[in-house]
Amino acid sequence: MNPRMSWLAVAWLGAVILMAGCDVKGERCRKCGMRVEDHPRWIAGLTTDSGATERFCSPRCLFAHWRSERGAGARHAWVTEYYTQKPTPVNEVLFVAGSDVIGPMGTALVPIAGRAAAEQFLGDHHGTRLVSADEITVEFLRGLAAKPARPTTED
Repeated sequence: MNPRMSWLAVAWLGAVILMAGCDVKGERCRKCGMRVEDHPRWIAGLTTDSGATERFCSPRCLFAHWRSERGAGARHAWVTEYYTQKPTPVNEVLFVAGSDVIGPMGTALVPIAGRAAAEQFLGDHHGTRLVSADEITVEFLRGLAAKPARPTTED
């Protein structure tokens, strides 16, 4: 074997070994199938009625799943809070709807801890409404999806 072919064989073998340790697929959003890790600022999750953990690429996907028949019985829902970037229970944040911040699924439900911070964000980012987790229904999500996203800020 000539030296060039030997080098190519070694390089190819090294690439195969490196790729073997990689999860090319990654964890997928339970609702839409997008790679969850591609959107770390938006990751959300819950525990199913059977005790399994499910993760989502965004709060929108979390609520779309949770409010459907497939999500019935789920509990311990959480979102990644916008400013702290920490997992936070959904009942400890308010969601800003209709802002200029675009999430993985387009128009985002932006989770903000604290009413004052949420109201400030609403004004700064031209949001249309503050909602609690209890107010986010399938009908609300349909209305949100029907509005075109304002392509100003992508996070």
